[in-house]
Amino acid sequence: MDPCSYVDVFHGSGRIDLPEPEGIAKSWHFIKAICGNTHPAACLPFGKLSAGCYCAGYPTGYGNHRGNTSPDNLRTFGEKAKCSGFSHLHQSGTGAIDIYYNYALTTPFYGDLIESASFFEMGGESAKPGYYTVKLKESGILCELTASESAVVHRYTFSEPGGQIAVDISNDGFINNDPNHRGYSDRALIRLAGQNAFEAEVVMQGLPLYIYGICESAAGICLWRDYLPLKDRTELSLGRVMDDYGVFFTLPGKGAYEFRLSISAKSMEKARRDALAETRAFDSVATDAYDKWNGALGKIEIEALDERDMRIFYSNFYHTLVKPSDWSGESFVGGSSDFVIDLATMWDIYKTQLPLLFSLYPEISRKIISTFLSFCKAEGYMPHTLTLSNLHKNDHSSQARMLAGHSICDAYYRGVEGDYSQALEAAKTDLFSKHFDDFHRKRVTRATHVVDIAEGCAAISALANSMGRSSEVFDQFKDRWQEVFDRKTGLMVRDSDYYEGSEWNYSFRLMSDMKKRIEIAGGTDKFVSLLDRFFGFTHREDKSARFEGFNNETDMETPYAYYYADRHDRVCEVVDAGRRFMFSDGRGGLPGNNDSGGLSSLYIWNVIGIFPVTGQNLMIIGSPHMKKSTFHLADGKDFIVRREGSGIYVRRAELDGEALPCLSLTSERMMNGGELVLTMSADPVK
Repeated sequence: MDPCSYVDVFHGSGRIDLPEPEGIAKSWHFIKAICGNTHPAACLPFGKLSAGCYCAGYPTGYGNHRGNTSPDNLRTFGEKAKCSGFSHLHQSGTGAIDIYYNYALTTPFYGDLIESASFFEMGGESAKPGYYTVKLKESGILCELTASESAVVHRYTFSEPGGQIAVDISNDGFINNDPNHRGYSDRALIRLAGQNAFEAEVVMQGLPLYIYGICESAAGICLWRDYLPLKDRTELSLGRVMDDYGVFFTLPGKGAYEFRLSISAKSMEKARRDALAETRAFDSVATDAYDKWNGALGKIEIEALDERDMRIFYSNFYHTLVKPSDWSGESFVGGSSDFVIDLATMWDIYKTQLPLLFSLYPEISRKIISTFLSFCKAEGYMPHTLTLSNLHKNDHSSQARMLAGHSICDAYYRGVEGDYSQALEAAKTDLFSKHFDDFHRKRVTRATHVVDIAEGCAAISALANSMGRSSEVFDQFKDRWQEVFDRKTGLMVRDSDYYEGSEWNYSFRLMSDMKKRIEIAGGTDKFVSLLDRFFGFTHREDKSARFEGFNNETDMETPYAYYYADRHDRVCEVVDAGRRFMFSDGRGGLPGNNDSGGLSSLYIWNVIGIFPVTGQNLMIIGSPHMKKSTFHLADGKDFIVRREGSGIYVRRAELDGEALPCLSLTSERMMNGGELVLTMSADPVK
């Protein structure tokens, strides 16, 4: 099996380009930027390092997008993207999260050093998992990138003598005329290590990073500052400056040259050891990276209707597995040996991406749970975002609260290895941490935070009960969500701040007590009426009460709320409309910011035909599009979803020959393996 052959690593990296919507989808209302914000950088699944084309575009460094938050105007700079070198470490699919990486900007060039700061026309750009290549048109330099577990490897082919390679150690973020997207180091120390290597310690975003780079075939190496060579110097020490600075290699003649680089958050010794440990030739590293991606993507095998569906599926699956990044052994929070970062948007990935990882990848799953617990032990709360930054780890912004508790439950029900007794204590610590004081004093300004915390308590309460432990401390808060719902409207209260949406977008969460939720709405008929209005079955012109159309993760799970009102036909109709009109192939194939895999993993679940309810031991059957999907589960068992017949509606569901009239199953049952056969119908089944 070669799933990599179907992957478009550029998928979602450009302005959205989707089919013209019809029916209910025509009424859906985008509120976020109309770009996926992915990147084509060379990396491994959950890889620590990435190396990618630097064009100064928001938010990954790739492309020519400026900062964008509105669907009405996708702001760009220049007519098309141009390349100014190749940077390291990148976000994936995020929006404005303030930490943009793009470190150690590396540029091959001819001529004076200032030429390395130029932006070059790009030709022959292509990529596959673990590999990226482009030719700089003005110079004709062929540039190739790949990545391993310990280092990234660049290969530059110069057709003429006089080639050089510059490394800008000062780069943080990108230069696109927006000062919010550019950072500056607090201090830096660069030392030359012979004629072909350098060591750099630089403080970025409050965190010391150690960078080691080596070009074994170089004729020499020199420090520079403000693009002026610092000859006869072997060391450069700087405080907080806004200057550009770094090193450049001179090369003995034309031909191909390999450059290896590693970055560590632990020590220079670690960075040096990792870079020098990667002794394989470029092609060998690239082949191994491709094989590793095939192994990761092979965890789900599908039988699709056509090759286009294969491309869309595996391109989405690929971008689901780029993050988080495994930095084990280099924790800067708590000192645990297991450590992952770029859990950058927990409020998105906890719904869809993390349940998928927990189902398929035991090693990274264990490390995620371990990171939650070690972070809580060190900081006194559990994170809802964690990036490579000492400034960002303490962020308690407006998005959400207590989400790690949901993910701990999801991991437990899927058999992920972890200390769940410690997890219960961590959840208690989180609940009573100082940044929840507003909840306990009933002074919360965001109604969604009350629901977050109450639902987190309900999830942890159920986990405690399943472990035979007391749930009393959580039980006293799990019904508090009712305080922020209005029985007159059946929705959440209007008098509140809502992040990226309104009370409508947050009113149809898949709650732990949906019976009570439907009662508050005024009963089943009223609940369905509200959902019908929200999705555009009625009141199509009223955009104030409208689904965001998978443009944002705020309400992406809400189609499955119909399940609780016995309207599975509506589940099928909304999910099918989303598949047909909101996801496509190519650079414009995502309907909005992918947010570390949040949207792409939603697509995976939706087209397979089952959906995880985060924090709960529940999988809801949806509307399968694939003929057959096989999960190769974390414990070695297989779980198969097979579609029989035509149409979008599920007429009958059988698991290993046993009927599932409720159209759902537990997460634990899924993890036991088996075959789920979904018989379809062209007509609604009520």
